[in-house]
Amino acid sequence: MSARQRVAHLAASNLAAFLALTALNLSISWRLLKLEYTGHFSSVEGYFIAIARYVSGHWGDFSWFPLWHCGMPYPDTYVPLLHLVVAATAGLGHITAARAYHGVIGVTYALGAPALYWMAVRLGAPRGAAFLSALCYSLFSPSALLMADVARDLGGFWYGRRLQVMTVYGEGPHVTAMTLLPVAVLALQYALVKRTGRAMALSALPIALVFLTNIPGSMALGVAVFCWICAQPRDRLRAAWLVAAIASALAYGLACFGVPPSSMFRVGANVGDMHRGFSNSLHYGPLPLLLVLGSAAAAGFVLARTRLPLTVRFALLFSALTGAMAATAKSETFELLPQVGRLHLEFEMGACLLLGSAIWAIYTMFPRWIRPVLLALCLAPLFVQWGNYRWRARLDLQRPDLEKRSEYTTARWLDANLHNGRVYVAGSTAFWLNAFSATPQLIGCCDQGQSMPVLNQAPYKINIAVNPAITEEGINWLRALGVQAIVVNGPASTDEYKDLRAPERFDGVLPLLHRENGDAIYSVLPLGASLARVVRPEELVPHRPAGKFEYADILKYARASGDAARPPAAFEWRGGGRARIRAHLHPNDLLSVQIAWFPGWKATVHGAPKPASADGMGFIVIQPGCQGDCEIDLAWTGRGDLPLAAAISLATLGLLAFLSFRRRRVTPWI
Repeated sequence: MSARQRVAHLAASNLAAFLALTALNLSISWRLLKLEYTGHFSSVEGYFIAIARYVSGHWGDFSWFPLWHCGMPYPDTYVPLLHLVVAATAGLGHITAARAYHGVIGVTYALGAPALYWMAVRLGAPRGAAFLSALCYSLFSPSALLMADVARDLGGFWYGRRLQVMTVYGEGPHVTAMTLLPVAVLALQYALVKRTGRAMALSALPIALVFLTNIPGSMALGVAVFCWICAQPRDRLRAAWLVAAIASALAYGLACFGVPPSSMFRVGANVGDMHRGFSNSLHYGPLPLLLVLGSAAAAGFVLARTRLPLTVRFALLFSALTGAMAATAKSETFELLPQVGRLHLEFEMGACLLLGSAIWAIYTMFPRWIRPVLLALCLAPLFVQWGNYRWRARLDLQRPDLEKRSEYTTARWLDANLHNGRVYVAGSTAFWLNAFSATPQLIGCCDQGQSMPVLNQAPYKINIAVNPAITEEGINWLRALGVQAIVVNGPASTDEYKDLRAPERFDGVLPLLHRENGDAIYSVLPLGASLARVVRPEELVPHRPAGKFEYADILKYARASGDAARPPAAFEWRGGGRARIRAHLHPNDLLSVQIAWFPGWKATVHGAPKPASADGMGFIVIQPGCQGDCEIDLAWTGRGDLPLAAAISLATLGLLAFLSFRRRRVTPWI
């Protein structure tokens, strides 16, 4: 083969298309690779940067996460994969977590269209149709046509929705999961065709990666796999179901240690409170969802009898299902699945596959001599659209002046002066506090991992109520919850939401600690107040039905724990999940530790185990049974299901390694 022939062969290869699409999308997202922070402080990406920032500073010691919800097991913060990759990138590259985060999501964004191309080819699409589909996905957002709200938010039909939600709203994990989704589908198709051990092992890996990256992305993958099954020919339906089931089981086994059953249970328990629209849809039981899925299955049965290629059948089902779910979603009234409105991004995948296939079919109808002319005519619109995307990227990716942002200056002051004392913040200040500071906040992110219903009580009394009596009640709630300071965003604050109404009502009620860039920081408890308090049994908040709390109980506990006449209990963190408490105690004294209780907490005195349990608020209560000067060690040993989850993940990893060396068919019964 001559050099000219080799060049022509390479230009027509899948690798060339993959590289060209990657380069095209990198030319749009490349600014992310250079930025540490953007000007979008309304974005929740501050939370994701905070997780990676904490992990990068606590390698080997981050099983307990102390920054949100009075502390929580690390697996409850967020599914871990992206944050671990960002933390590793920050450490290896000697850069900040914020810079690493933007670099990682900039790359995963650029790989989204090449992944779609790869999937389309594996599903049987001609290379030209696959390339056109990926090109449409790179330079067009069909969701703007589907939903008027999206078009208004974008400012027109000619800008990129994926890039916007990633940069403006902080959907980095979701967009990353979307890049992995086509890889999971193509791996399933490969396993269905080959049916070897290696193919089955490979099909489980991308499913596990999606599951470990983002929950809405995992939900979208479930929809995609269902559509992939329904799009199969009739003689492959049973095999497709079995391949998907086996791959999914292996995938969860692999991901089990990262998302153990206890964390999944916690997310499931909080779904109803977080998603009102989905809760409302459950009044009808699973019937609406079953009807929609049944309609998709029936449509797949009909499509299988046509001559349409598998790619087109899959695209029709996937775009119709995700489009219908997203277009009918109303977050406060009705959703077929939690936050299903976010699946308008996945709708774009199916729609672009259809658009690319249609353009290719029309293109191939023309005589060969006219096709170069058609390609030349398309270059100008493509160049204009590429310019539109780059212009919007340049607009959305501006460097902020951090010194003028109250979120930044407040976080730095708290970091320097509060000495890891708990703080109450709201709005975008809460989003970004731990991206800049190690100061623990009362609530933070993410609600799906919250374990203490008592935390839902304070925001109404602090944020919304302007009555002085209710404000005072809210302050007592904060004292009972171990909050040392509160940040109040005034009219001049750059906080994007300013959730606290009538900010002036705190003047004269609480001592002012600092004021800068429109934010006022007030003292709730003395700076340096301990998280451990000496109390008597009758002063603890009693257990009541879930979500039911009496203010009288809270007030009694707040006054008892703040009693200056009580012997002090010095609390000191000695690691990510280890603490030491020193106090002068009587045998009947209890220690109330204002950290969220989970069964993995163990207390010891001189190595001897001591009873530890939860009070009615969800804080740790220790019975030291100690006389005089006592030293109590508190250690987080992890949830009870973690060893089992680790064993399952290791066993699955071993099984996948074994299957990877099995090239012959190991599933003749499929």
